[in-house]
Amino acid sequence: MRLTAQRLAATAAAGTLALVGVVALPGSASAAAAKKCTATQTKELDTVGPNLDLKVELCVHRNASNQYWASVNVAWTDGGGGVCCGMEKVNVEVRLERNNGVLRDKTWNYAATINLNGSGSQGHRTDYYSSSSAGGWTADGKVVHNIQNNGAGDGTWQLGGSSSI
Repeated sequence: MRLTAQRLAATAAAGTLALVGVVALPGSASAAAAKKCTATQTKELDTVGPNLDLKVELCVHRNASNQYWASVNVAWTDGGGGVCCGMEKVNVEVRLERNNGVLRDKTWNYAATINLNGSGSQGHRTDYYSSSSAGGWTADGKVVHNIQNNGAGDGTWQLGGSSSI
């Protein structure tokens, strides 16, 4: 009987240690979803009509499946200048970066939409990038603009990047 009690005690102790070991081991679960955005960044462009006001926000995202992407939201007021007096170009670039290395990049020209609409907002995103590497993921970008019929050519507005996830 004494031998059986010792075996039961040893088995229970081993089971407890095994359970503690399982609890202490890191799991293979996916990372939690995350999102970090910049504050709204603003710029006024001196067009022939009312000055165009642009507001841009960049965000970096991660979903639970370790897919990363960058997004941009562009809002404007005092647009609607049309072909004669509006914008020739409002190219908004958003980049998904890791440790300042570009992994995904997309650019959209908002000029036609801004020229037709006095105010509004639109958003876009990069393609997904799958990675199990943690840390250092940011969104960054720029706006290349050209005011119609002013002869000044392109101007570039470098946007501030998001904090990292």
